[in-house]
Amino acid sequence: MTLILLLFTHASWADGEFDRFNVQAKVVRQDDTFLFAASYQTPLNQCQAYRYLTDYEAAKKVPGVTESKPTRISSNKVLVERSAEEKILFFSVKLHTLIEYTEYPIKGTEFTQIKGDSKRFSGKWSVEPSSVGSVIKYEGVLEPDSHLPMFIIKYFIENSLEDRFKMMAKLSAERKTIEVSCH
Repeated sequence: MTLILLLFTHASWADGEFDRFNVQAKVVRQDDTFLFAASYQTPLNQCQAYRYLTDYEAAKKVPGVTESKPTRISSNKVLVERSAEEKILFFSVKLHTLIEYTEYPIKGTEFTQIKGDSKRFSGKWSVEPSSVGSVIKYEGVLEPDSHLPMFIIKYFIENSLEDRFKMMAKLSAERKTIEVSCH
């Protein structure tokens, strides 16, 4: 459940404000597993977009995320410990997870939950160049292990996935003026 909330913290946005990001988000439920696919346009070039994805501490800017501590374990592997506190309907939930990221410079990342509140959570982020910057794509698999009923988890995910990616697109665009090194 930690990962659901860390990924899908709900926010409300005026749809017109985010049309320029071309946010696409889809979730499919297969038994007790959720499959995710999402993408959005960002004005960041491919290098900047990759640096945005690998700025693991920046997750603290997402409402609900209270901690995001990265620890580099090799030149292309990072462990990220995250905590969040959320309200889902009438439930207040505190969450914690440890995720291992494998980085592929400029191209993206793959990740797997090492420990946390889900039975399984893994996926990948990729960055592709576009005529106006980059497209950031996400694919993931989540099998929750939660005390919350599955219908509540499903409702939460389905009603916050697109808003989560709209928030990420907005945060990425705010980084356009930041100089980064890709060497």
